[in-house]
Amino acid sequence: MPIVSLTTDYGWKDPDAAAIRAGLYSEMLRHQVASPMVDVSHDVSPRNHQEAAYILGGAYKAFPKGSVHLMLIDCRPKVNHPPIAAMIDGHYFLTQDHGGLSLLFPGRQPDELVTIDMRNRLDLTDPGDIMTAAAAHVIAGGTISTLGPPRPQWNQLQSTHPEILDRNHAIVHVQYVDHFGQVVTNARETWLKEWQQGRTLKVLARGMVIDRFIDNLGEKMDPGSRYMRINDMGFLELGISWPGQHGVNTASNLFGLGLQDPVELQLR
Repeated sequence: MPIVSLTTDYGWKDPDAAAIRAGLYSEMLRHQVASPMVDVSHDVSPRNHQEAAYILGGAYKAFPKGSVHLMLIDCRPKVNHPPIAAMIDGHYFLTQDHGGLSLLFPGRQPDELVTIDMRNRLDLTDPGDIMTAAAAHVIAGGTISTLGPPRPQWNQLQSTHPEILDRNHAIVHVQYVDHFGQVVTNARETWLKEWQQGRTLKVLARGMVIDRFIDNLGEKMDPGSRYMRINDMGFLELGISWPGQHGVNTASNLFGLGLQDPVELQLR
């Protein structure tokens, strides 16, 4: 059974997340279909497409094929960023074409891509409402080819990449800070291994040294120990064992690192 997922920057305090869910249920009733709905996250930082791509990228593969993923970031009417529907990896992705899908699938193009055209529904003017109607159409068995004209490609957003300074030094950047305050860089395991070539890695974060690499979070560590690891999504993560609550004594807090901040890597 396909599932509908929601990833937004709406937050939980305002009514928008509830309204988009209710609108989706209403559209499914219109089509006389039903589908489970999963909130991936409504806590994406406002207009942060990189963060949304990281979060959804870590979740969508757990859903069954044929699922529909709504990524509603900076969702407002924009001529150059129309609502689009894409099919890739056996999943459907509905979003405004700000370029977020180019971050979710770097270097790839979808199997099918259309611009969503709902001019036959005069009651739909908001991009979020248009995409919920399109999602219900897909859940009901409709094809995305009937949602609008083909689109040659999605818009592109440029993300930061690791920068090699010399044989032993590189700069990477923070792309995500998780719920526990652990810091995820944009250094992929594949890139790191190619650059590292078996040498020992040391990380400098705002003058703090991190030189302990762990294979998994089950390794015994004293509370407050600094470590680095490759996380489940294949990125270099910097962490503190047994971090505190509410942002206190976390890796982000203690290392002084936030989104897009640079981190120095050294090899020896």
